[in-house]
Amino acid sequence: MNIILIGPPGTGKGTMAKMIEEEFGYKHISAGDLLRDEVKKKSSLGKQAGPIMKAGKLVDDRLVAQIISSNVPKYAKTGFVLDGFPRNMKQARILEGIFKKTKTGIDAVLLIETNDRKIVERLSSRRQCPKCHTIYGLNIPPKNDGKCDNDNAALVLRDDDKAEVITKRLELYRQSAGELVEFYSKKMLVKKIDGNMGPEKVFLQIKKAILGGGN
Repeated sequence: MNIILIGPPGTGKGTMAKMIEEEFGYKHISAGDLLRDEVKKKSSLGKQAGPIMKAGKLVDDRLVAQIISSNVPKYAKTGFVLDGFPRNMKQARILEGIFKKTKTGIDAVLLIETNDRKIVERLSSRRQCPKCHTIYGLNIPPKNDGKCDNDNAALVLRDDDKAEVITKRLELYRQSAGELVEFYSKKMLVKKIDGNMGPEKVFLQIKKAILGGGN
């Protein structure tokens, strides 16, 4: 099964994608993590994307498409969870082109809806492991304060989670989300998820939607 997660930043898409991967075995493909890896490696793509991400802006569609097009085909026939792509209609059309080449498609689009107050609360307290990309926050704290449970690496505040960047990210999301949701709704793929609850309750909704009982 191929799934797209849509929702504002801080709504828990990354956490839910990992839980889906563990429960169902669908590969979690995070556009953000892939881009951050390129920035860390100081690749040509990373050098272009780094300053844009640090400012809370959206990375150019062309750059994101490069990294997605090299990863999605690997798992298109065995199942994946796409997190952070597409963010707008141009990216959605790029994805459609990738699927046309691989003769596959999307089975479900999960729209996780969360109010702004909770989003700001989550993002400002969120920390990520720079090695394995595990995210910790209010609902999922690390066992040892400031250290990753998996590799004991020091957790960091991502540039795009800083308070001054959050508002910009939410504005950018709203500018493109409506058209994107409408596009997938016409294909009868969108299933709405209430993201205002704790991760366990959110995942129960997602599990129900994947198994065929979602709205």
